[in-house]
Amino acid sequence: MSPVSKERRKQLRDDDANWKLGLFYFCPQDPSFLIPKRFGIGWSLNFGSPWSLLVLIVVIAILVWGIFF
Repeated sequence: MSPVSKERRKQLRDDDANWKLGLFYFCPQDPSFLIPKRFGIGWSLNFGSPWSLLVLIVVIAILVWGIFF
């Protein structure tokens, strides 16, 4: 994956097309796994990153394990 400049990342994060339902950031061009939330304080996942899918699977597996076993 080619490096992306800080200016380009800011442009991608400010683009409304990369925010699904205004809450979920999905941008495969942005290599960042975590990004600052669009509104408020905290962090959000970049759902365009393959790492976010892995994190979601692990969290769901832990929840399912805790509930059913």
